[in-house]
Amino acid sequence: MYTDKLEEKTLSFESIYLDPNNPRFWTEKTIRETPDEKIPDGKIQDRTLESISQHGIFELRNSIIRNGFLPLDRIVVRPIAGHTDKFVIVEGNRRFSALKMLRQEISDGTVAEEGLDQSYLQSLYDNTNNIDILVYKGEDTHDISWLLQGIRHISGIRPWSPAQRARLVSRQIDDYGLTFGAAGQTFGLSPQAVGRLYRAYKALEQMREHDEFSGKAKNEYFSLFEEAIRNRDVRDWLGWNNEDCKFENDSRLSQFYSWICPDEEHGDDRRIHDPRQIKSLGVLIAGEHNALLNQIDNYEESIEQARAIVDGIISKTAWKDKMQQTRNIIADLPQEIMFDEPEEFLAALQEIENQINNRKKALEGIKGK
Repeated sequence: MYTDKLEEKTLSFESIYLDPNNPRFWTEKTIRETPDEKIPDGKIQDRTLESISQHGIFELRNSIIRNGFLPLDRIVVRPIAGHTDKFVIVEGNRRFSALKMLRQEISDGTVAEEGLDQSYLQSLYDNTNNIDILVYKGEDTHDISWLLQGIRHISGIRPWSPAQRARLVSRQIDDYGLTFGAAGQTFGLSPQAVGRLYRAYKALEQMREHDEFSGKAKNEYFSLFEEAIRNRDVRDWLGWNNEDCKFENDSRLSQFYSWICPDEEHGDDRRIHDPRQIKSLGVLIAGEHNALLNQIDNYEESIEQARAIVDGIISKTAWKDKMQQTRNIIADLPQEIMFDEPEEFLAALQEIENQINNRKKALEGIKGK
């Protein structure tokens, strides 16, 4: 529908303007739309850049500084009515804002990333003086930003799974020697996010190399390894070596593998299939509930059932605190209540006394057996 209205063209960077009426601002905007004749105004452009900066352009900036401004998804613009050779962006405001930010940093000499010399930065700046874009030539310009952005963001590119992202960043680190920070900039991720992906990917790769379970390793287990490394109790139980990025307690690791894999003898059931179950496993490990762990191993209890048993044990041990709290509450009640509402106060005390007597009778019955 729109392909015949899009024309490939190379435009100078300076002829392209951010859209102050960007659909991203719709929920934030409380003023009237900016008319075309005011779009190139410097103050309006500065405000627009400030607004778009709230939508995560720093990650894009990091990607551009490492990879260049790739024309994989070209920016779409339209002519600005009343202005010759000036164009406003209808799709791609975040990418252009990130490029605009980076070009300003290069011009100011404030880029401080590792491994980037001035000649590289100058080349990046020069190569973006002109940009290959698509110009919308249709007549219906009023809602074109909404239409094109809607097509992209509602039915657009399907995101990669965490395992796919992890494989890519791991290759950059292992094969090309990138640091977590440099790899993160390449793909618009924080060093911490890269570290999590890398460690979980290494744990999954360790399973792929296991003598017994290599044929059962699947990408869908990635989130289980990610949570196992995140959970301190499970991580220590499996003997995680953070320097070598591998688990070192072989017997427990084999047990863990058996829990996350289907078991043919039990209808292909998996004892652990949800990252939330890793948290429950951590509770069992921290409490040294070895008997329950053995019952899980023997399919006598599920993770959920074992966690419920532990929670019940914990609640039983807290009865003394509850009793003390009850005594304190009654003792702290103001005496004025007795005088202001004596009948209601006496009735409430009678209910408490009845409950106490019932518990005493039950206890006397137990002691008499």
